[in-house]
Amino acid sequence: MTESVRDRRQPHAREKGIPLIEEKGKAIMKKILVVVCLALLLGSFVSVECATAADRFVKNNDGTVTDTQTGLMWADKDNGSSIDWNHAREYCDVYNGGGKSGWRMPTIDEIGKLYNSGAYGSVIKKTGYAVWVSEIRGNDPAECHWDGQHRGWEYQNGICRALPVRSGR
Repeated sequence: MTESVRDRRQPHAREKGIPLIEEKGKAIMKKILVVVCLALLLGSFVSVECATAADRFVKNNDGTVTDTQTGLMWADKDNGSSIDWNHAREYCDVYNGGGKSGWRMPTIDEIGKLYNSGAYGSVIKKTGYAVWVSEIRGNDPAECHWDGQHRGWEYQNGICRALPVRSGR
């Protein structure tokens, strides 16, 4: 006895007692649900990032800005003029923004994170193209350009800006 083509295939939706429109509607709803879930998931990441950038820095109205993510306190502007590395280090060491002590030059990583946060040039006023950082290689100190892309080594008598930072505690 041979099987007919109809016997080997899956029963049609109507043969199962399910209207064809209802079956298609369920498939479409599943696709819509997946798209909505993905949109909500992606939207939550984007909105968290935007909210973080906007709410991360607190202006203390005393010449300082606090980064709530890292706990660092920054001067709300750089020193305003070209300065060599040794004078920049002295400037940072004696800075007393907010009536606080313990100021220092930032590290390359700290400046990079500050730049990537979007506060560099918006919340914190910048007046030059690069800032000195604390790392030294031999006799050459490091500097980081304001664009955040260039980090390099400069002669100590090179001209950059000073931007003090301290632990916010």
